[in-house]
Amino acid sequence: MKSIKLIFAFITLITFFLSTSAWALSSDKNKPVEVEADSFNLDDAKKVTIYSGNVIITQGSMEIMADKVTIYGAQGNTEKVIAIGKPVKFKQQPDGKQGLIRGEANQFNYLVTKDTLVLLDKATLWQNGNTFSSDRIEYDSKRSVVKAGDKKTNSTRVKVTLEPAKK
Repeated sequence: MKSIKLIFAFITLITFFLSTSAWALSSDKNKPVEVEADSFNLDDAKKVTIYSGNVIITQGSMEIMADKVTIYGAQGNTEKVIAIGKPVKFKQQPDGKQGLIRGEANQFNYLVTKDTLVLLDKATLWQNGNTFSSDRIEYDSKRSVVKAGDKKTNSTRVKVTLEPAKK
């Protein structure tokens, strides 16, 4: 029974990472998912998997480091993933000549069905010397749309630093 639960947890994690391929190297989705954590808890009844304590998740060029990662969903149908840390950090190399994308925030929410990543609380993204900061940054990978700030929650102002184009 334990091996079935471990397989379920692994399938859940793979589903999450395969969905993130919109901003990843196309070869990342063919790489194995590796997870390291101090503890692991799978609750079949609640359909929740929790990795906690110095969580490191890698797949190809993608790496996430968090204090706790909670995956909601059942049998490969991941609905939502929440990563919490002080801060949660990630990095990933996209296809093409784009530079490495790095980001951090105290909380990452990935809404799988919407293909949307929401970075909350001291959120910052970096790529090619450009910086994008706010209390809330939302990335819709289906439409390639980034939004930052939120008047409804009185988040801090958005700060963007753009490097001059190289000639």
